Amino acid sequence: MRIASLQFSPELGRVEENVARADALLASVPAESLANLDLLVLPELAFTGYNHTLPSILPLLEPTSAGPSTQWAIRTALRHGCLVSVGYPEIYSPHPPPPGSLRPTMIDLGPGSAEAHYPVTAYNSVVTVNARGEVVAHYRKTNLYYADETWAQEAPDGFSAHDLVVSGRAGSSVRTTFAICMDLNPHHFLPASTARLSLTDHVLASRSRLLVLATAWLTHSPSSALVDAQPDSDTLAHWFGELGPLIRDDEERICVFANRCGEEAGKAHPNEVGEGDGVRYAGSSWIGVVGKDRVRLGRMMGKVEEGVCGVVDTDLLDAGGGWEVKFGEGEGDGWTRG
Repeated sequence: MRIASLQFSPELGRVEENVARADALLASVPAESLANLDLLVLPELAFTGYNHTLPSILPLLEPTSAGPSTQWAIRTALRHGCLVSVGYPEIYSPHPPPPGSLRPTMIDLGPGSAEAHYPVTAYNSVVTVNARGEVVAHYRKTNLYYADETWAQEAPDGFSAHDLVVSGRAGSSVRTTFAICMDLNPHHFLPASTARLSLTDHVLASRSRLLVLATAWLTHSPSSALVDAQPDSDTLAHWFGELGPLIRDDEERICVFANRCGEEAGKAHPNEVGEGDGVRYAGSSWIGVVGKDRVRLGRMMGKVEEGVCGVVDTDLLDAGGGWEVKFGEGEGDGWTRG
């Protein structure tokens, strides 16, 4: 597969400006580089920003697979002839009200409200569109973090797998698990023995060949450290640690970690990574193959780098390209060039 992700720094609540920024970053890539692309992945809450309160997110909630984020995914999928996945804040109603009648003042995301004229629920979601502009997968975040717990509900059905048909590859489909940020961690940070099914357990049980993680992952690094093009080593170590069961498995799988970068204003939760007001994001998006006690990286972004991560042809990784991280070899663990 030829896969790319887009790492950038969306501004909180400025949807139109963020859409324009994403378009500009894609347009800056030579057309031949994006030729024959199979999949493009954007981060969690890509166009709305992440560090919201309930009042600030309400006017930005988008109808299921029908708002600005999905419309952008459709346009981009048609333009590049590929699958496009993008994170967005979803508002869902089992009985949609008449067009134009659902206003933020009528929405209550908690139980027992007499003011909610229509039953609605908000989710932190990822929508995927194919090269024909059709919605082919939709996933809602299972493990919420402190910030999105203020407005979103957990996915009622937990993790799921989708068979994605890859454009241009006749009869080719890829069993895929989508996930969002905190999904990689144990539920509520509980030990695995007391938590429900983990993401890696699901990937193994569903026999998924592709794991796509859209994320707005925070960093412990201070603002003063967000100045170079190097990835965030602490974040990578955590990600690889949580991927341990997949790394140690005898079969190899493709992983796409699509993170955002930059900083956002707003009050950080007491347990959230931040200093004073505002939060900082780790960047460090990567695309690669995991399994057989190693991670083979085709492309990795820095902490503050904006742009397209890729394009990575995962078939070429089998020929020895990219960077490799070996595990399970004691003092021999570490990076080697393929």
